[in-house]
Amino acid sequence: MKRIILIQISAAILLGCNSENKPTEDTSIENNKTENIVQESEETLPQFSSVREMFADASDFYEENGSLKFISEDTSNLHVQVSKPILESDIESVKEEIVKRDIIYVAFQTFAQTDLNKLTITAIPNDMENPKKYYDRYKKAVTVDRERAKTILKKYLGSEDFEILYKKDGTLWLPNENFSKLKFENLNAVYSDLSK
Repeated sequence: MKRIILIQISAAILLGCNSENKPTEDTSIENNKTENIVQESEETLPQFSSVREMFADASDFYEENGSLKFISEDTSNLHVQVSKPILESDIESVKEEIVKRDIIYVAFQTFAQTDLNKLTITAIPNDMENPKKYYDRYKKAVTVDRERAKTILKKYLGSEDFEILYKKDGTLWLPNENFSKLKFENLNAVYSDLSK
């Protein structure tokens, strides 16, 4: 008799546990769905409402040190100037490549992280030791639109999705090897296509 009662109590406990676990499992499934949605949104390349916000987030160029200037912030005629430091003793081709690379970087960064359709980018290197000194002879300016940038992406990387240029590293989104293909491997060809 005691054995039957123990079996019934055990069965009741097991059934009770199962019925208590059922809502918990459903809740767990719902929680996982919610977490996946949050993770998906965290896995999306950040978007900015302006190029100014994009530059502030990226920390590549700064107005404070003269490496970034806004010539025009009018979205219909956006024009930015960027500068990377060089040494006067640098090889000429290196100086020219830095300028081209900056233009490519800013163009594709802008289209990847904002909804802007067109901008003008001026790149002019400044002096490593005296950031207020600019080297005008290497200055280049390019006006580029989103459609041309997409065409270039398709040509060199087989995609029109600008997000393929970035990877997430911890909490940071960084340019990846695809971006390097545009900026290094195919630098002159990409710059030529951008500046048409």
